Amino acid sequence: MRWLGGLAQWVARIEDALLAVLGLGLLAAAAAQLVFRVLETGPVWLDPLMRTATLWLALIGALVATRERRQLHIDVLARRLPGRLGQGARILTAVFTSGVCVLLAQASWTLVVLEREGGGTAFAGLPNWWLLAILPLVFGLMALHSLGQLGPVPEGLPAP
Repeated sequence: MRWLGGLAQWVARIEDALLAVLGLGLLAAAAAQLVFRVLETGPVWLDPLMRTATLWLALIGALVATRERRQLHIDVLARRLPGRLGQGARILTAVFTSGVCVLLAQASWTLVVLEREGGGTAFAGLPNWWLLAILPLVFGLMALHSLGQLGPVPEGLPAP
């Protein structure tokens, strides 16, 4: 089981790095877009790139929030119930959240497959499905992070 903790830390580092790179890249692209608008020129693919980067940034930000137990919780009962009842409610909430994420991963996988069959391109010749492929990955990881909340709270994270 020790290797599982190491894998989780490795995935967390990748998530954090992606979040930082996308955030800085989006900031740089927005600054470049301002300059291009003043000069009344610029690449036509910059706007669609920024829209895609915004989607990716939001998804990875939600993934990190789930990992850090800072996502939106609708578990009023789990926080108010004492002892085993509260623990049972927390387990039910985590399993339900994970199930919803699995369903979203399956639906987004279907979307990716349909986009691949459709053959549409987004910008700069990139296929749409390449840009949407992050959806099932993020929702799958969210499901795993939600199930990971069934275990003990790691140091530095908020307790349930």
